Amino acid sequence: MIDIERFLEVERKRINLALGQYFPPDAPPAVSAAMRYSLEAGGKRLRPILTLAAAKTLGSEDDADLEVACALEFIHTYSLIHDDLPAMDDSNLRRGIPSCHRVYGDAMAILAGDALLTLAFETVAGYGSREGYERKAVRIAAELSAAAGAAGMIGGQALDLDAEGRDISLSEIDRISALKTGALLRAAAACGGIAAGATEQQLKALRAYGSNIGKAFQVVDDLLDYESTTEELGKPAGADQVRFKATYPAFFGPEGTKKRAESFYNEALSALNELDCPAGLLKGLAKKIIDRKK
Repeated sequence: MIDIERFLEVERKRINLALGQYFPPDAPPAVSAAMRYSLEAGGKRLRPILTLAAAKTLGSEDDADLEVACALEFIHTYSLIHDDLPAMDDSNLRRGIPSCHRVYGDAMAILAGDALLTLAFETVAGYGSREGYERKAVRIAAELSAAAGAAGMIGGQALDLDAEGRDISLSEIDRISALKTGALLRAAAACGGIAAGATEQQLKALRAYGSNIGKAFQVVDDLLDYESTTEELGKPAGADQVRFKATYPAFFGPEGTKKRAESFYNEALSALNELDCPAGLLKGLAKKIIDRKK
């Protein structure tokens, strides 16, 4: 039986130790400090852990997979820094501490986010510099850029901003969720699969799994914002309601939102049936996402 808590603990420590190794040593101290501040603030490390879990599920024990995982965390952290800016969600708290722009100013926070985004692709390039890894690196870079760009996470953020203060349909809410959160989690699973040499059928399954747990994650996130406190979340609770955001609780209410999360969770598990290999690790990870309290 897979001990998911032990896996999360071990992999989170590996990731935390590895992240700082990829920082450019000659970066100006101010931007480097802002980057490290947000990166080392903690967090679940869900995206890099998902990358490692997908690779491990397909039989990979390659230490180089950790580089790919770190690239996912660089992109995620960049998105949080920019998401907190006054021009976006205007959030003063992230992971239980003041947001990057509150400590280093708006301009340096923008630069820190930009630097983390470009560092992600520098890290993937480093991964691909090994002999025999070149084609995998190109595919991983393509997967990441598509998921993080205008047709992925950025597109989801744009739709989310556009939807503030107006009534939108369930299909529009689902699309925001799929792009804003699901796209990068889909990429995390797929990149782990690519690193492990997945077949096209396995990649299709991993993408479907990642997309659905991403949507489930966003549903739970919406619910926690609705029901939890700032102290519990480590970021301002009730912010979605203050900004009149289009969320699942606003559409379904709390109980209907929980059912929506379960539906995405079940779709994620169903996708794993196409992997043709034991997927207990990925199933356990999906369960943690559904059951999380922050």
